Amino acid sequence: MKRIEKTNFTTEPRLTRRQFTLFLGSSVSALMALSADRTKAASLAQLSPQTASRKRPVYLGTTFSQLQCRYLGLDYQKSFSHICSLGFDYIRLCSYWNEIEPLKNQFDFTILDWLLDESHRQGIAVVLTVGMKSPRWPEFHFPKWLSDRCDTSGNPKPLDRNEQIADHTLQFIETLVKHTRHAPSLKYWQVENEPFTRLDITAGRYLSYGFVRREVELVRSLALPQQKVLMTNSLTLPTADDAEDDRAFRESLALADAVGMNVYTKVPIGHSPAYLEPEEAYRTKLKEWQKMLVHMGKEDWIAEAQAEPWEPHELVATRKTDYLSSTPKRVEYIVAALTDIGYSRVLLWGCEYWYWNKINGRNLWWWTVQKLLEA
Repeated sequence: MKRIEKTNFTTEPRLTRRQFTLFLGSSVSALMALSADRTKAASLAQLSPQTASRKRPVYLGTTFSQLQCRYLGLDYQKSFSHICSLGFDYIRLCSYWNEIEPLKNQFDFTILDWLLDESHRQGIAVVLTVGMKSPRWPEFHFPKWLSDRCDTSGNPKPLDRNEQIADHTLQFIETLVKHTRHAPSLKYWQVENEPFTRLDITAGRYLSYGFVRREVELVRSLALPQQKVLMTNSLTLPTADDAEDDRAFRESLALADAVGMNVYTKVPIGHSPAYLEPEEAYRTKLKEWQKMLVHMGKEDWIAEAQAEPWEPHELVATRKTDYLSSTPKRVEYIVAALTDIGYSRVLLWGCEYWYWNKINGRNLWWWTVQKLLEA
């Protein structure tokens, strides 16, 4: 892909929530050091390539998706075992509704049970997503039997306004939690995935605050005493000044034991060849929220830290070996910047991509993550 210069966002219109698709921004301006304007980037990040190298938070983890393995043509069991062998503290697993309940009231936990057992065998604590929305496209993973009976388009109202969808979701959550809650590795329940965020990639679908509160209450009533609830949020690029984000954060703060932000620092603007990068206001907002979480006695998480490319027109970026949006060196910068801000738990996003590169003879991604974990 043709290399482009960094966009000057002080003179261009601000990106709206419905324009920036899946690519959710949070501020770690250290990564702007890889843009054309290195001087400005360094001043924003207060980091240099030398000081950023292989600094890590107290806990480092990743998100694993068997669906992403399918997109990449990978065997999910081999992939997962190798990824776990890296030595992460946490791994987030995805409970895909269409996979677990392919037919109404007929449940198949084969894949999820195997992942939980392997996590325990390798000594990794698990965060498990529950609800209708889980990581990886298309995010809302409705079983066909439900989509055939209900309008799952949602717009312009929250999906849970459909009583059938709401009732079936709560029934699914109850069955899922009861089945998995005694897994020894399971430490956190993530209720939905960015439930309040409206994006083009999900056709603008979202959930209401009232329904998510019902989901959290249900999970808490079924979970074991030592298990905690995690909620995830995003920020609007490039200046982190969207009132929707602030309200979502406040709601999550009230509902959860832990709140995680998603940090993407170089993402396409729609389908154009230009990229959007966060401004200093992002770093400021991330720091403010981290301090607020600590003050409120909540755990401060980064639920997704960009560690794979996000490119226009590519569901999985595999056409090239190198992309502008993410590199191993950028991953080092983002982890270092988040550590400097104060976040204690960071989940890297893209482990399936690192493994795919590894088995195709490109080891730099894998090696970089290894070194971060050893830091």
